[in-house]
Amino acid sequence: MLTGMELRHIPYNGTAPAAVDIVAGRVSLMFAAAAPTLPLIKEGTLRALGVSSAARLAEAPDIAPIADTVPGFDASNWSIVLAPAGTPKDIVNKLHGELKAVMAMPEVQQQLATIGMIPIISPSPLELSSFVRTEVARWGKIVQQAGIAGLQ
Repeated sequence: MLTGMELRHIPYNGTAPAAVDIVAGRVSLMFAAAAPTLPLIKEGTLRALGVSSAARLAEAPDIAPIADTVPGFDASNWSIVLAPAGTPKDIVNKLHGELKAVMAMPEVQQQLATIGMIPIISPSPLELSSFVRTEVARWGKIVQQAGIAGLQ
């Protein structure tokens, strides 16, 4: 939408069947997670046009971010660790502290970078909650503007 291009959303049950259709020429392009596609890119089966994060991936520094050409583009994939809503605050804080310590380990950061992730040290649970609300609102608006059905 930032470029004015018209793309059609084609839902797939995973990266593998989408990659098969890309290789076969039935689909022109796809957005996919780095972990399952980096090996295909490295062997030359798929051609990377850009990474959707604003930053380059450590494991593929030669692939430019789309943001280099389309200012403001950042469609980073993120993962979070969750606990039930009623989990006591002291337990949430202890879990968060332990997770933060694990994420700070160089070997963990290296392993995540190897599979195409951009490792970060977890923000506080309150900051993370705010981030999730912002992302839900941002992506909800994009889904609505794009007219993608079934994802509300």
